[in-house]
Amino acid sequence: MILDCGFRILDCVVLAVLLLLCGCDSKQGNVAPPVPVIQGNGVVRGKVMFSGMPPVMHEIPSAACHDSSPAVAIMDETAVVGPAGGMKNVLVTIEGAGPGAPRDPSPILNQIHCTYVPHVIGVTVGQDLIVRSSDATMHNIHISGSAGDMMNFAMTQSGQEKHISFAKPEVLRAKCDVHPWMTAYIAVVENPLFAVTADDGTFEIKNVPAGSYKLIAWHEQYGRLEQPCVVSDDKPADVTLMYKAE
Repeated sequence: MILDCGFRILDCVVLAVLLLLCGCDSKQGNVAPPVPVIQGNGVVRGKVMFSGMPPVMHEIPSAACHDSSPAVAIMDETAVVGPAGGMKNVLVTIEGAGPGAPRDPSPILNQIHCTYVPHVIGVTVGQDLIVRSSDATMHNIHISGSAGDMMNFAMTQSGQEKHISFAKPEVLRAKCDVHPWMTAYIAVVENPLFAVTADDGTFEIKNVPAGSYKLIAWHEQYGRLEQPCVVSDDKPADVTLMYKAE
């Protein structure tokens, strides 16, 4: 009887060890694989245009930045259209390439004269976004998404920086509760195949693998546009995306 109990104890020990080993193997098997680097020779370039009477952006009344910098006019950046009809601050992404590792350098969201610069910024999932203040006054960076508030932290002096990152694709809104006119949009995207349009509405996305994709444009007021896009290695794909007046 004693010998039988001893064997049972030994069996239990062996079983426990086997379960522990299986558990370790299972845990290792659940480790996420590294995100691949997306690399190609294709280029997508073009312009985002606005059709119709463009909105007029005015100086924001009562907006004053109490720092050591000279007083500057703070303009509304909700919908900026250039003289030739090109739209600034439009995020353009390529859908269908899948997740991809970020590329250096890390993007910088700065606070200059109580304005976020740039107004729209893109960052890849998991990549560092450097939030910087160039103002000698206090700001708080209050970031929210579809699920509500995500983070809220203060910066109190010029030159201060903080590195943050995000785990899933989403367009986030950043604001400052101290200076309520300060707003920026952080586009978290699944791969580095994106661009934000320049003052004249132009953009360029490099290192795109050859293939058929969907080109997506996003604007904070006018929403989403999409159109098919075929990318080849031998020549750039030239595209035009058109928003229309409401």
